Amino acid sequence: MSQSIRLKARDINDAMKIFQECFVGRRGSLRCGVFLIAFAGGVFQVEAQGPYTLSQNDSSVQVNLGGGVYDWQVDNVNQLNQQWFYYRVGSTGPEYSIDTIATPSSISSSPTRVSATYANSTISVKTSYLLSGQTSGSGKATLTETLVVKNASAISQDFHFYQYSDFDLGDAAGNQTVQFYDNGSGSYYEVIQSYGNESLTETVSAPAANAPLVQAGLYDATLLGLADDSPTTLDNTLSAGPGDVVYAYEWDATLGAGLSFTISKIMSITVPEPSVLTIMWAGAVALALLRRRCRAV
Repeated sequence: MSQSIRLKARDINDAMKIFQECFVGRRGSLRCGVFLIAFAGGVFQVEAQGPYTLSQNDSSVQVNLGGGVYDWQVDNVNQLNQQWFYYRVGSTGPEYSIDTIATPSSISSSPTRVSATYANSTISVKTSYLLSGQTSGSGKATLTETLVVKNASAISQDFHFYQYSDFDLGDAAGNQTVQFYDNGSGSYYEVIQSYGNESLTETVSAPAANAPLVQAGLYDATLLGLADDSPTTLDNTLSAGPGDVVYAYEWDATLGAGLSFTISKIMSITVPEPSVLTIMWAGAVALALLRRRCRAV
């Protein structure tokens, strides 16, 4: 990989990003090897943040308070490689995973819900996740996420908040498509990823701040620019695929002291059940094979 590893100036953030690529995201053997060597040698420390396992009926998901969720199982099939949240304050910079704000606090959890707050003297982000599974075999589940971004300082601040998503529907990385949709106002409130008959629909309630920017693309190690050292502005590419697709949201807001905005969204996985005709056809084939076997005996 061409991206260099900096163990001093940005050790915590680099560690989290490399950790995500090694153990949550796609594997990069060289960078993962360097990470493991550095970790074993005590060059930096990364505090484990979970995971918290949310589970209900046919569904479970891993919530890592390092910044997001992964391994969303629906009827024992993983549908999600990684969804992560990033932020930037001001116009320069790189973006940072939200866990670099501070160690998560005010953690509250139950079998289907977990929430946590990351806060320092400049910014506060509260995350809440709620899983709703359905009857086993239904092929359906939803994950509701609520994020509150607050200006914790005494002056006006320019905030940029990002969501990066890498769904692998059917536990397959390729041959998938993704498309953003608006409601006629230019606000891209919905994105749909498809793989055969399977689909992921994410519906977002945009905050009162500016309408979100979006970007769809094919997977690469820069995470649509969020894992490099430059400030990122998403480019409103609305579709991608077929291939190993990913997508991202960006919310920009200038907030006065003590002000906040809320992002509410729901993600729904649908894996259609086999049709009656398909089941009948499969039964007929099985019966024919059984008869042929009986005649042979």
